[in-house]
Amino acid sequence: MHGNVWEMCLDWWGDPGSYTSDPVTDPVGAAEGTSRHMRGGSQANPAGECRSAYRAGNGPNDRYEFVGFRVVLVP
Repeated sequence: MHGNVWEMCLDWWGDPGSYTSDPVTDPVGAAEGTSRHMRGGSQANPAGECRSAYRAGNGPNDRYEFVGFRVVLVP
């Protein structure tokens, strides 16, 4: 995941403080917004931004070669 492409997430991008400080598995971001969460960084970012904890926002209809998504198969 680190450094290949940004992972576009389902959560809306909002105030970074919208995440709770309590330890949560799969935290949920803002309830609505104009941008989606992206995480992980890409080959176009400095090394310090290529980690799963690094977040940014991007419009859901914007397309870039360095933004993707994770495909999950649940049997």
